[in-house]
Amino acid sequence: MSRRFLFPGLIILLAVFALGGCTSASSPEPRAPSPAGTAPGTSQPRDAYVLLSGGGTPLTNHYSQYLQARALADFLGREFPAEATWIFFGIGNREGAPPILADVHRETKIDGRLVQSWEPGILPRNRAATKENFLRALREEILPTVRGGGTLYLFVGDHGELAGKGDARESAITLWQMRRGRRGSWSTDDSEILGVAELRRVLATGLGAGRVVFAMTQCHSGGFHELGLARALTPPRAWFTAVPDWVAGRSAGVRLRVAGFTATDQASIAAGCDPDPDPERWLGYERFLAEALLGRDLMTGETKLHAAPSFASAHEAATLVDRTIDKPRATSEHYLDAWAKLIETRLTGTLAVTSAVRAAVENFQRAVDTGKISSPDPALRAHAAQFARFTQQLAEDLPAEKNLLLAGTRAQLDTALRDRGGRGGGGGPGRGGRRGALTELRRTWTETLRPAWKAAVASGNTGDVLPAAALEFERVLLKLEEDGRDFFLPRGSDENPLANELFWKSGYAEPATLDRAKAEAVARWAAGRRAGIVAWAKTSPDPAVRAAAEKIGPGTILTTEPPRPLSRKTAAERVLFYRRVLAAWSFLLELDHREALAELHALSELERTPLQVSATASELAR
Repeated sequence: MSRRFLFPGLIILLAVFALGGCTSASSPEPRAPSPAGTAPGTSQPRDAYVLLSGGGTPLTNHYSQYLQARALADFLGREFPAEATWIFFGIGNREGAPPILADVHRETKIDGRLVQSWEPGILPRNRAATKENFLRALREEILPTVRGGGTLYLFVGDHGELAGKGDARESAITLWQMRRGRRGSWSTDDSEILGVAELRRVLATGLGAGRVVFAMTQCHSGGFHELGLARALTPPRAWFTAVPDWVAGRSAGVRLRVAGFTATDQASIAAGCDPDPDPERWLGYERFLAEALLGRDLMTGETKLHAAPSFASAHEAATLVDRTIDKPRATSEHYLDAWAKLIETRLTGTLAVTSAVRAAVENFQRAVDTGKISSPDPALRAHAAQFARFTQQLAEDLPAEKNLLLAGTRAQLDTALRDRGGRGGGGGPGRGGRRGALTELRRTWTETLRPAWKAAVASGNTGDVLPAAALEFERVLLKLEEDGRDFFLPRGSDENPLANELFWKSGYAEPATLDRAKAEAVARWAAGRRAGIVAWAKTSPDPAVRAAAEKIGPGTILTTEPPRPLSRKTAAERVLFYRRVLAAWSFLLELDHREALAELHALSELERTPLQVSATASELAR
């Protein structure tokens, strides 16, 4: 998701990103020219390996994204020639060049507080992850490499969002949004996103005989399955006794040789994007897919399992262990899901279909309701076996829901999708009471505690509560609060209102001149500011100030909670998706829709394209 980055006095703010006004670290590296799609001196097709990640701003480009990108960049650099790899991350901090700006946000638990810090996301041969940079490289370097019949392996480990309205609403990748102006000031460009339609146009123009296999771990990533697919499918006219107006003739469902895997569907957010990743709490497709692909733990670098030979194998391994809100899926499954939607919305209930189609619709409904497929087709049976493994794992993770997941009817699964998990709805007197209590605390802070604390800061009578290194930062905060900002008891959903001021005033923003000791002192003060001021106030000779401190309190201390278990709703949604996909496949087989089955076969084959890694990768994964 994209957020706006605030600056003093103005509004600022399987991987993709040119940044105007940046140093040479964001400029493309020169590459030796060669015939499009062939290696120099040969006629063999060439492949390309692209990593796109690190979008948003320094407040939202989290450390987990950097861990993922760093591991993948190391893998690409080790296993493939430099001229075949492209890396786009954040602002484009690159090995061997001075860092431009700290673009990776990190949190660390210290004494029960989350302490913020930032670092430059330095990667080898990195480029800025802006739309101009990525699309220019795609047109001029990457697509010419694969145009003669090679494969573009694209890994996007970024933020994602929904763009557009109505029928034009689509998945989009959130690219690097900060721009530096001519006078050195920074601003945020919320238009730095790359949607499905724009990326599809670029691929259609330059892909030629090449193909694309992608893996995407960002929120709302599912729409990118439509890079190569028509959004709406058209059934054969022969299925109807009276052809409806919306059936204008058979049109291809597969438009481009593009397929891959996503963490979730178009409508949903994904797990991950964690500024404070740890081995127990950093979970989701973002981590699991990369670890399966590399065969290594992203946090420790230790060998974890055998490296997957393809994105398809990594996807299966990741899905088996993903117990988060993710809804992993493949392009071939998205294609079948589109057929399922057509069956459910266009063919079910209409009398204008042949008896064979009507029977196939009834069999589709029965298969979704029971989860049983009778087709002997080997490919369908193999995919059904994979889905059975996924479903069995979900049932083991949620033993109380085992019967629902393994044998529940469609109606029961639909009911689980509507289940809010026992949460109460609407706001009652308790919620209004909490708002009133918070309003009273703000009044106490504004009218009693802050004036006394401000006077103490001005006179230097803060005792040992306020570190000398954080004194100037605290003065800035007090001035901003006088002007209407609220850092002490923030309103609304702003989880970390101090982050923007901390980024710029602590020195973290400029890694080339960073005084780390001072920055850490400022960051610790920001994390414990409320507790520090309250501790000071409790020793005040003024009884009103002491009473205000008792009333406000030091705030909550962070406690480590166990990871949230897989929800009943998510498990039911995954199982229903599996059933609908298999039922749609069986439907196409029953009606012998050869064109659609050929498209499905082509997508499945493309998804299974192996990664042509060197022998080194295999040895390291053993």
